[in-house]
Amino acid sequence: MKVDLARPSDLADILRMIRALSTFHDETATVTLEQLQIAFFGNAPSSTALIAREGANVVGYAGVNHTITLHSGVPRYDIHHLYVAETHRGRGVGKALITRAKKIGEQNGAKGLTIGTDPKNSSAQAAYRAMGLKEITDTGPRFWIPLS
Repeated sequence: MKVDLARPSDLADILRMIRALSTFHDETATVTLEQLQIAFFGNAPSSTALIAREGANVVGYAGVNHTITLHSGVPRYDIHHLYVAETHRGRGVGKALITRAKKIGEQNGAKGLTIGTDPKNSSAQAAYRAMGLKEITDTGPRFWIPLS
């Protein structure tokens, strides 16, 4: 299994995995290939896509959003999506995607990397704990502000 930066030719596979992840969370993905092209490969991409392959098969994906921490100017990275094909769960694919995301953050001067999961996704929480990831519980609640 190998983790690489995604290529534009991977967008259809990425969209398929985004849809699967959305379905898992009882949501409907409405993102388009054009929007993903801009986010991952546009003139000023706001995200990085990582693809896990086993031979020619795509078995996982991570979407890493990047920004800066405004008060310090330090780059900030967040694994916004992490998806592993059901047939490959528990085989180190998620860990490999996180490891590659960490390397990208380190190469760009980030001090850390965050990853979240739905509060109901106990299997992802257990996997992250098993990997030794530190739970963030002291940052306070976050709130949603709906926009029209």
